[in-house]
Amino acid sequence: MYKLIFLFILLILVTGCSTSNQEITKQKQSCDCRTDKYNCNDFKSRKEARDIYKCCIDKVGRDIHKLDQDGDGMACEW
Repeated sequence: MYKLIFLFILLILVTGCSTSNQEITKQKQSCDCRTDKYNCNDFKSRKEARDIYKCCIDKVGRDIHKLDQDGDGMACEW
């Protein structure tokens, strides 16, 4: 009985992790970091802007859209 419960919990954890990795991969593919394309006013929320900022930092290693004007690692501080 305990083995069954353990396997069930393990399955839930593994499934949850793979979904999160898929979401991260999808997000990284969706951000365009080839040219300076976005300004802070283009986003509906700070979270959207920060997601694109972080995605481009991970993808190309720099703030291609210049969303972090003061260089403190936080994009679009309105």
